[in-house]
Amino acid sequence: MPIGSRAYDRRRLRALAREVLGPDVLDIGYAQLPNPHLRRFHTVGLDLARPKQPSGYAEEIVGDARDLVAALAGRRFHSIVCGAFVEHLEAPYAFLRSLHPFLADGGRIVLSTPNPLSFPQFFFEVFNSRRFYYTTEHLYAFTPRWVVHMLEATGFRVKRVRPVGLNLIFLVTWCPTFMSYDVVYVAEPRQSDKERSRNETTPA
Repeated sequence: MPIGSRAYDRRRLRALAREVLGPDVLDIGYAQLPNPHLRRFHTVGLDLARPKQPSGYAEEIVGDARDLVAALAGRRFHSIVCGAFVEHLEAPYAFLRSLHPFLADGGRIVLSTPNPLSFPQFFFEVFNSRRFYYTTEHLYAFTPRWVVHMLEATGFRVKRVRPVGLNLIFLVTWCPTFMSYDVVYVAEPRQSDKERSRNETTPA
């Protein structure tokens, strides 16, 4: 089972919110832990069920993130937030590609996912222990450089990679990215070859 604390959850939510551009925000997979720092935007929450307590979001949509066309009917957002979500998906590459039509011009995605090389999870990996830092709800575990590769392979340019911090029972503090249990990634759609060529040939 994962080890965590409410303090760490709050730290992760703040780290995600700091990277969000508004006014229109989509928070995918939010129901278990709505982000209170997103209430200052027009935030739409999308999940398979509504949260047990009101989220404070502008809208709560019940829908499947694997079929965004059906759930969102062509809407566009300045930021799409996917906190602790992609590790639950069987097809994360397809999901990331599906986000492009729902980003407004100048928009970005902000996601977080656990890092299997973090301290002390690394030691549980080395000794093949499932006692802690393990859950059957996670279908994948991504190292930071592999998340960057995955974003680049699905048409995004990574702007920032930020650590959330150590995830220990009695200690929540800053640490380098390679030691951080959760890592936040900020990415924007990469220019198409046609757009890049036009920009390069247009006089300043």
